[in-house]
Amino acid sequence: MTIPVNPIEIFSPFLPSTYNIPEEDDRLKEYLGSTFSDFSDVVNDKVIGMFVENFDNFNGHKFFYDTTKKLRNGYRFLLRILSFPNTSTLVITLPTPFTQQFVVSQVWGSASKPPLTGIPRSGEYFSFYSEGNSRITFIMTELDVTITTTADMTAYSGFIICDYIRDGI
Repeated sequence: MTIPVNPIEIFSPFLPSTYNIPEEDDRLKEYLGSTFSDFSDVVNDKVIGMFVENFDNFNGHKFFYDTTKKLRNGYRFLLRILSFPNTSTLVITLPTPFTQQFVVSQVWGSASKPPLTGIPRSGEYFSFYSEGNSRITFIMTELDVTITTTADMTAYSGFIICDYIRDGI
């Protein structure tokens, strides 16, 4: 898959609407191989975008709501938690302060405790939302994320991920 040089085509590659098929056998084989490769790149499941810590970036989502005249790009940021608190709270400042123009579409977290060497089933991995796991919850405001734990979670590390729209109003 090639990376586009034109910033307008940030979510390329897209399939072209027309094709010029060569008639020569040697060029035809090369053309078919590259065309089928392009189809695979576009059709295969993937998330367009990337995770970059403490930096907002495109997440590949496009939104139309209230009016079809305005297309809104989706963005995402990721907060890394090196160690969750031990039956207490942890406050993390958001990388981008939110304003009234921001609309949050989804926020979730993950926690990981790697397995101990030689001890099977000692690792644990789970995802959580603001509520839903009795050991860990979080609240997000326009300035920060407050994580609260009810158990010893210091062996766990993880992420809080937020998908949002910048120009939502």
